[in-house]
This record gives sequence, structure tokens and C-alpha cells, in this order.
Amino acid sequence: MNGLNPVGRRHRYAAGQPSGTTRGVARGSPAPVTQQLHIVRVFVFRQDSRQIDYLVVRRQPAHDSFWAPVTGVMQPHESIFQAAVRSVGEEIGLPSPRQIVDLQLATRHQIGDLEEIDWSVGYRAGGSPLDLHPAADLAELRWLDFDAIYRNLDLEEDRRSIMRLHFTLRSAG
Repeated sequence: MNGLNPVGRRHRYAAGQPSGTTRGVARGSPAPVTQQLHIVRVFVFRQDSRQIDYLVVRRQPAHDSFWAPVTGVMQPHESIFQAAVRSVGEEIGLPSPRQIVDLQLATRHQIGDLEEIDWSVGYRAGGSPLDLHPAADLAELRWLDFDAIYRNLDLEEDRRSIMRLHFTLRSAG
């Protein structure tokens, strides 16, 4: 599978619900996970025959924030892709994508008894010109080419995701 036009994979958000607490964990073992939080990290892009540009956002307050993709918490009934479409609509006001790219990347973070799982997807914005309506908690939006977005993303997992997206798009043609 090349990651383009994925079909039907479902991942659920389950914050606040037990996810298999284990009793009698041996010393030196990681703490049992009691909650999971699923986050989508959506790399919005626009593409023409010569160029691919990527959208990054910075939250309020801008001086205390980093450039990042659009993010959103998955709801209990949503797939990764439904959460991505909803999050992009809420954060920047874009309608349904022309294409969603499954990057097949998940990153796990353990914070006490909370396990955060981040799912990365690409989201091809359609139409021209794009009329963006940023949410009130966004300080800035920018379209950047691959080199600029790679340099400006703060998290290593975001740089890994944008690299996978960029080279997936380039190899597809």
C-alpha cells in the first residue's frame, strides 16, 4: 500500500477510560497505562505541477509557540481520517480534502498514566484561491515549501512525517 486514498482503518480515542490496567507489575517495568489520548497531526498541503507547499500554524501566544501542523483530538466515534477532516475544518475552515494521504506513522508518548498516540496524515487542500478562516487560538498561518517547513518544525516526529509525505507525493507523480 502506497498510503494514498486509504480505506476504512479505524483508531479510537479513549481518554478517561481504562485500557487494560495490569496489577502486580514487576519492578523496573513501565507504569501501566490507564488512559489513552489519540491525536491527529494533519499536514495540509497544496500541490500544482511544479510545487508542493505545506501549511503550518502557530498557536496563541505566538511568542511562546512553535510552528506545527494542524492538530485535533479524535472523538470516540471517529476514524483518523474523519478526525483529520473535522480538525482542519475547525482550525482553518477548509472544506473536505481533495485527497488524504495515510502516512502510516504513529508516535507514542507516555506521561504518567496517560498514553498519547499521535497519528500523522496528509490533507490535500482543494480549490484556488484557498479561503482560510483560522480559529481564534491561532496566532499565524504560513504556507512553506519543503525545505522551509522541515527547518521550522520543532518536533522530530513532525519532521519525519513531513519528509514521508513529501517523498510519497513526489514518487506518486
